[in-house]
Amino acid sequence: MIRKLFIPSAVRYISTSASSLVLLSAMLLVSLNVQASDEKPAQLVSIESVKQQQVKPSIWLPANVISRMNAPISAEQTGQLLWIEDVGSSVEKGQLLAQIDDRHLKLQLARQQAQVKQFQANVEYLTHQKKRISKLREANNSALSEFERTSKDLTVAINEVAALKSLVAQTELALEKTKIVAPFSGHVSERFAHVGELISVGRSLVQLIDTKNLDIKIAAPINIAPFLQKDAQVMVKWQNQLIQLPIRTWSQAGNQLSRTFDVRLSANNIDILAGSAVMVSLPKQRPKSAMLVPRDALVLRENETYVLTVDEEDKAMKVSVIVGQGVDDYVSVIGALTLNDMVIIRGGERLQSGQKVRFNNGLIAKVPSLGLVK
Repeated sequence: MIRKLFIPSAVRYISTSASSLVLLSAMLLVSLNVQASDEKPAQLVSIESVKQQQVKPSIWLPANVISRMNAPISAEQTGQLLWIEDVGSSVEKGQLLAQIDDRHLKLQLARQQAQVKQFQANVEYLTHQKKRISKLREANNSALSEFERTSKDLTVAINEVAALKSLVAQTELALEKTKIVAPFSGHVSERFAHVGELISVGRSLVQLIDTKNLDIKIAAPINIAPFLQKDAQVMVKWQNQLIQLPIRTWSQAGNQLSRTFDVRLSANNIDILAGSAVMVSLPKQRPKSAMLVPRDALVLRENETYVLTVDEEDKAMKVSVIVGQGVDDYVSVIGALTLNDMVIIRGGERLQSGQKVRFNNGLIAKVPSLGLVK
């Protein structure tokens, strides 16, 4: 006989409760793991403190990059264009830009050189004739009139040779001008003529631009003129970058209509194209106290500029700022910053506001006020 096993109801209840508890624990653990996986890991960053210093308040003004030497190169001789440099070509000073047909000038030069030789032969003959007549006069065997006539003919022949040599030099210069060469090093930005065209004197052939010796030209308000200093470093914003350039020169007279004057910064050997638009910070007042942050702390975007500070919970917080005057490796800013605030100078390129950060040990030792051990 097979007997049925009897399980009390209390035991069955305890077993069911235990199973439910295990299931809930597993679900809670999975939920915690999912939440932990959703949290972004702390980003390793470097920080520095905000400081306060006397700086000159500045004004941001639009500006343009221009070339100091930008000229249309014209023809100085008439003739058919045989060759011309292509657009975009880089040329050195003295390099050939265009060639005009010079055959008629070469023929003219050959004819003039032959005439010079002819009159030089005449000068040599008259010189010897004058010497012979002079000896005869010493023996009273020649008339004075004959001696004077020979002297006159010799003088005329010498002057004719000098005039012909001048024509030869002029023709040689004209031949030289059929080769249009670059007056300075640069790039050919535009071409105004084509091979085969009949070129007249003064016709523009190419536009030559010096791409190394550049200026940044600003139309600045006249009232900031007293605060400018030659060679003073000012901030320039271009393509989400901040660079420092010196003030090279400025105009001593303003425009009566716009009430502005011309200010130029030296932008030599900067990797930027002439014609680019930039923003320039120029001093507008006497020096006053301002907040300074390291230049590397600035995050430049198309619509705003901001820095990332670190709060008490080790989270990055975005603070929008207005950039002012540069001071060595620092730059003055206007924004919700206080003295000794910590700003991120490394590792913040892709950091989001509110994201956790961590620091290297060397930096924590320098900033004990954070009270954090990573």
